[in-house]
Amino acid sequence: MPRRPRSAEGRRVVSSLAWWALSLNAAAALYMTGVIWLVQRVHYPLLRYVGAESFADYHHRHVAGIFPVVALPMLAEGVAAAWLAFQPPDGVSRWALWGGVACVLAAFGVTALVSIPCHDRLAQGFDQATLERLVHTNWLRTLAWTLHGGLSLAALVQFGCQKR
Repeated sequence: MPRRPRSAEGRRVVSSLAWWALSLNAAAALYMTGVIWLVQRVHYPLLRYVGAESFADYHHRHVAGIFPVVALPMLAEGVAAAWLAFQPPDGVSRWALWGGVACVLAAFGVTALVSIPCHDRLAQGFDQATLERLVHTNWLRTLAWTLHGGLSLAALVQFGCQKR
């Protein structure tokens, strides 16, 4: 069924909503990109030097501290990416939007299937093999969030460069 032409007011509302969704998506993706690079290059490697006797307590504090830092941005990123893919703004590459969804699914999937189980094991105490697995597999999340940051920024720029 063909879409009815929108009024000028309707186009402004849709355009404004699209701009907000694209901005939220880019802000959340770029925020998570910064967080994951800090975790990958600084925080996770430093876990090697905590010491066995204080590791479980340190790890517990890490998990308790990181959750409020990432929970809301991850939720916002997932919702915004999905909304944009299913309600793509005019003139924005569908490849960028669906690529963003793929990146979010990859980052969230590795988090759920690999990172959380590693953290569950590390909560019991230091284990070198588990920590190495966490550090190495975290590169997948780092790549996914970095790509999503770039794709989301490209989509926002693409939308902003349109003649209105």
